[in-house]
Amino acid sequence: MDKKKIIAIAACVVVLGGAGILGFALDKKGDSAKPAEATTVVQPVTDQNGAAVTTPEGATVTEVVSETESTSAESTTESTTAKSTSALVSVSEETTVKTAETTTKKQASKKKTSKKPATTEPQVIYTDIVLKKNGGAECKSPKVSLAANEVIIEEPGNYRITQQTGKDPWHGKIIVRLNGKNNEKAELRFENVNIGYKYSKNIIEIIDTNITNIKRDFIDSESDASADSIKRISKIDKAPNVDLSFPEGTKSTFSSTANSVVGVIYNESKLTIKGHGKAYIKSENVNNCICSTKSITIKNVALYLTTMQTSNTSALAPNTGAAKGIFSYDKVTLESGTLDIKSNGDSIRCDDFFAEGGTATLSSSACDGIDADDAIVINGGTITSKALEKSSFKVRRINNQEKRDSGVPNIAKEDCVRSSSDTFAINGGTVIGESKKITTVQGASKQPSVTCKIVKPSRGTDAAATESKVPAIISIKNLKTSQNKCTKFLYSSSSVVKGKKYTATANEKSAEAKWSGTTAIIDIESVNNR
Repeated sequence: MDKKKIIAIAACVVVLGGAGILGFALDKKGDSAKPAEATTVVQPVTDQNGAAVTTPEGATVTEVVSETESTSAESTTESTTAKSTSALVSVSEETTVKTAETTTKKQASKKKTSKKPATTEPQVIYTDIVLKKNGGAECKSPKVSLAANEVIIEEPGNYRITQQTGKDPWHGKIIVRLNGKNNEKAELRFENVNIGYKYSKNIIEIIDTNITNIKRDFIDSESDASADSIKRISKIDKAPNVDLSFPEGTKSTFSSTANSVVGVIYNESKLTIKGHGKAYIKSENVNNCICSTKSITIKNVALYLTTMQTSNTSALAPNTGAAKGIFSYDKVTLESGTLDIKSNGDSIRCDDFFAEGGTATLSSSACDGIDADDAIVINGGTITSKALEKSSFKVRRINNQEKRDSGVPNIAKEDCVRSSSDTFAINGGTVIGESKKITTVQGASKQPSVTCKIVKPSRGTDAAATESKVPAIISIKNLKTSQNKCTKFLYSSSSVVKGKKYTATANEKSAEAKWSGTTAIIDIESVNNR
């Protein structure tokens, strides 16, 4: 079919003595048709769930829509919407345009145009909170209460938090109070804020107001005498939903110098930390970075957590369990983004840890990389865990089961593996562990792993080699080399082939890979002669 010239004509005619606007519709051949009458409709803007969008003050947001009724040919012709008093004609370069006088007669039928659904999501309306000098703040919404060095958010909604203190930090804390029983939700969008307050144990405090029978004295305490209260809160099923978001191109910092059993962020909600920006959370003494009674999900954001780091735990405040990066009484999920933790205590302490993607780089100077009660499951992403004093990966129930099986006394059966959900499974991604101990990867894993460990030389033919405490630089030929001195080195990725033999070297001695039964792990013993 030959290329045709295209005519686009938009016309509006103002009729004197009347309040109507007339538009002319064209059929496929460019024929003129009867004028179409336009109707102007004012209607509320709705979100993707059909709810009306309102301003922070409660007013309904509306939009003006103009629709026309047009006359079309037998082959259905869409009507045009009159929005302008000017006409635009564009002509292609290859054919001529037929005029209206040459049009053929066709029976016309009237058709009302239907409004096309919006192709973009409605714009989110935020309540603005501005942090000012000397611990002050400004917000025009009744949803937010302001006090000296405090911003208290008391209703669900979306809140944008900015700052007017220049490079100086804002001295204060932000408190969110929502009802978990009612499934209340809030988003806190931080745009280049810097918050630090030495007089508070935490910078962000998220409270479930449905829980009224449990005291929260532990929030301002320096001992964990009330740790049972935290556990009781964690056992309540329902909780609010709170998002901490950091937009692309922004950088926000939260820091505290307090000694506390909670964290720079204390949370009683189902918490999601998201966005394409950067967030830095710093505990400059022995506080945790994040303490949560509920689940934590990390999406897209670049999150950097830092605590005081020393191998001397006696230098820390008592009962803090050292200073942890993330301390959750529920699960921690890394969906995407970057998670970088440098801690004295466990980098992550939780019930369950799941990795679906993203990059996690974890380093603990005195405790574990990931210390989970029930499960560590890695399905994707790159997870590197360094814990040269303890375990890079530890699942407590599995560790206890292994100790009980080996005859270690005083380990209760209820603290050991109780179901198939208690597991350390690697099903994808790249996983690296450097430490003194590593929990055994379970048979549920779909991706084989290579584990190299330093052992003492056997004494006599009947004496089995025992693990050495002497660290070494370990390399696994064709795979990976440890960056630190350690006694155990774990490597897992798609480059590891089940059944293939690998050679590991440590302290100038080598050993060949051996498969350890159905667990799909290769244990490589490198003999230490010291």
